[in-house]
Amino acid sequence: MKKKFIIILLFMCIFLTGCSNLRDMSLDEVIKVGTDRKITVYNKYRKGYKYNLPKGLDVVNGLEYNETIASRDYKYYLYVDAVSYYNKIIEKYEVSDKAFISKSISFEDKYGYLEVNELDNGKYFIEIMYNYAKIEVIVKEKDINLVVSNCLSVLASISFNDNVLKTLLDEETSQFREFEFNIFETVSTTDDDFLQTIEEEELPEEDEIHDGDLIN
Repeated sequence: MKKKFIIILLFMCIFLTGCSNLRDMSLDEVIKVGTDRKITVYNKYRKGYKYNLPKGLDVVNGLEYNETIASRDYKYYLYVDAVSYYNKIIEKYEVSDKAFISKSISFEDKYGYLEVNELDNGKYFIEIMYNYAKIEVIVKEKDINLVVSNCLSVLASISFNDNVLKTLLDEETSQFREFEFNIFETVSTTDDDFLQTIEEEELPEEDEIHDGDLIN
């Protein structure tokens, strides 16, 4: 019993240290670590792509290119743009002076952006696009670094299957149109009413976020 208690205590210490380290890092450092990940293990397989979902996160609903992922505290809305990937569409991100945080992201042949907008309820709406996929999530300010790390754990791990995508596109399937979503568009480039809509959504209670870097 004593041995089991010591193991649990050690795990808690490591977990808390990892969270503390992430919170102490600059956002640029979090992004650098997140984009420099080398993923060799995958646990989620979809039509035309696969990715690795860190422990502590679970897919709760969705279809092939549009999924809801949940931790104990937050919901992450994932959109994968397989069509833009296959056609190698690139749209330049313009840094916004309207946003709380606005950064372009690039690493090797992958690119994207991070945009964070403050809501009237004291929380923050994160939009992060990378590697032809996008995640949206609402968080408390203290958890921005942790959530960005979790998002990049997922986005950076996405690996597309060109052969499968070619077959799907050649068949002119309508499934891509069903989940049509402009991953290059952000709140700061759309109507401000969208932020109000986001604030009015029912959100789960939020206390503590899981650290993707620690438990992946």
